[in-house]
Amino acid sequence: MTTSDGHVHPAPCTPTEHLWWGGGWGDHPSEAAAMVNQLLDDLGTTVDLHQHYKTPKGLTALFNEDNKPGAELTRAALLPARMTPPRTR
Repeated sequence: MTTSDGHVHPAPCTPTEHLWWGGGWGDHPSEAAAMVNQLLDDLGTTVDLHQHYKTPKGLTALFNEDNKPGAELTRAALLPARMTPPRTR
């Protein structure tokens, strides 16, 4: 994550947890969304991915979308996604 003041915060992980990104394997987008959900509230948080399935569904849907390599999801995009239920198909 890069904050508006230019500070870079690497995606946290531990020796027993890792961060999945993108679709195709069940809950992987919810793990990335869970990490971002927690960091939106506190950049100093210790991320816990054990409850990733409780992440707001709109935020998980945003992370499940196909984005171009290098795409940036700004706070202005992340916060509304967190508050919005995903669209039904």
